[in-house]
Amino acid sequence: MLIKKTTNGSNLGSLYRRALITGASSGLGLGVTNLLLSEGIEVWATSRNPAKLPHHEKLHPIALDLSMKDSVEKLFSEELSDDIEFDLLINNAGSGVFYSFESFPEEEIGDQAEVMMLGPIRICQRLYGGMKARDRGVIVNVSSLAAKFPLPFMSMYNAAKSGLSGFSASLMLEAWRSKVIVIDFQPADLRTDFNNQIRKEERMFKGQGELGRSWRKLESHTLRSPHVDKAVRMLRNLLLNPRHGRFTTGGFTQALLAPFITRFLSWRFRIHLIRNYYGLK
Repeated sequence: MLIKKTTNGSNLGSLYRRALITGASSGLGLGVTNLLLSEGIEVWATSRNPAKLPHHEKLHPIALDLSMKDSVEKLFSEELSDDIEFDLLINNAGSGVFYSFESFPEEEIGDQAEVMMLGPIRICQRLYGGMKARDRGVIVNVSSLAAKFPLPFMSMYNAAKSGLSGFSASLMLEAWRSKVIVIDFQPADLRTDFNNQIRKEERMFKGQGELGRSWRKLESHTLRSPHVDKAVRMLRNLLLNPRHGRFTTGGFTQALLAPFITRFLSWRFRIHLIRNYYGLK
């Protein structure tokens, strides 16, 4: 993959030397990885399939499956030396499982929690102390708009992303007076290959009932959503002027209009609107 050097305005390479990013081989993760490399940052990029990562002299590919409970321990004991001082961490790894909760595979409950909440938290703990001691660093935890607006039949995805978002807010409280910045980055639907990777309940393919209707709505919304480049550009702007906070990116309706309107609504009415939005009359 050819990576063009960025020439417009300020450069991230003047602010960050080394970055660690998870879930780097597709979608938002790949876009951000290419961005960091194009601006001169040395990147350690993890993926379940590191062969899909771009080839670049400043990229260090690492195989990492966060669903394995000991994966973070092995990452730091076998892949990353103690003398690497990261000043940017982007926890982006994610996966989806689309099942009615009564049929949700038990093993997937733990896997979803490990990949999108516990694994990222463990990585944060490994790097936060060093960043705090050096009094510099930025942590970006990619949660999801699903932390505010849960997706139907993706209960563990919603729970894990909500947990990661809550953790980010807690870490902001502790880091507030230091120069370590914590960003909770919450994408809405983006046009990526994410839906094709979601593990789905077999009866959904019959297309009947709430499960089938909801999936068709999810697919329809994704097809109309912005390209992932929009989220990459927004994250770049945040990294150029980092500050604590929760930031949403995506289409106008999901990322801007819905959060504004629903702040004035009861939780019960918000759930009613979400059900209608996904065809659950």
